[in-house]
Amino acid sequence: MEDARLLFENGRYSNAYYLYGYAVELGLKACIARQIVAETIPDKVILNRFLTHRIADLVALAGLASVLQERRKDTEFDVRWAVIAEWSEEARYDLTDAVVTTAMHDAIEHAEHGIMAWLKQYW
Repeated sequence: MEDARLLFENGRYSNAYYLYGYAVELGLKACIARQIVAETIPDKVILNRFLTHRIADLVALAGLASVLQERRKDTEFDVRWAVIAEWSEEARYDLTDAVVTTAMHDAIEHAEHGIMAWLKQYW
């Protein structure tokens, strides 16, 4: 997230957008990893599902689907979630402008209604 912020602050919008999405992906993967018992090997099905970049799939794997559904009742959060929900790893091939990247920056970094503030509760 720090690299995405640095890129954003220096007008490198496409790369910032892309890395902000990965920050959320890694945050979700941290939530999943926290549930794995140390010194055990997780089921292969779970390991394969862990390798995805799809935000919705990672939310489900982290066991946060119902929590997210409840959180999305807050309109301020829901608007921000809609921004991140559109991200995919294919964004690395896209040119993203300042407006879209600013929305992503806000969606992830907003202190009260941001995605990372929400995720940090669970990792």
